[in-house]
Amino acid sequence: MASGSDGGVSTLADELAAVAQAAGERLRAETDLDHEAAKRATEELMTAATAAMAAGHSLSHITRAEAIGQETVRDSVRPEALGHVERSGRRAREARAEHHQAIARATRLGLSTREVAAAAGVTHGTVRAISDRVTGAGDGNDVPPQQPDDALA
Repeated sequence: MASGSDGGVSTLADELAAVAQAAGERLRAETDLDHEAAKRATEELMTAATAAMAAGHSLSHITRAEAIGQETVRDSVRPEALGHVERSGRRAREARAEHHQAIARATRLGLSTREVAAAAGVTHGTVRAISDRVTGAGDGNDVPPQQPDDALA
């Protein structure tokens, strides 16, 4: 297997470069949940691997070329993927904080914990825990009285 100091696709023999390319395309298609493209890339990978074997390349070289192709795709997509994870995580944390504030507001309004729980899609115990955490109950602060749990209006 021809390889240089970077171990990348550009240093592979033509047959192995085709294996790396097909493996990268398959990973990208599988990552994007594009089943048709993944099927085509799998077929291309099989064809490229067969051609590489016919050209006399060992299975270990073919496997290494496949790994290089996958790593090339990972390296190219990594910044975008991690940025998306970071942005969606920030939105999730913001939404969770907003949700908890809304639950605490509803309980401060005097709505029953069961009524708030039904609206929030959680248990009434979770509503109490969220409300206590958001309002600081249990740390000496006064909490407005709540209606009994079974008081549904």
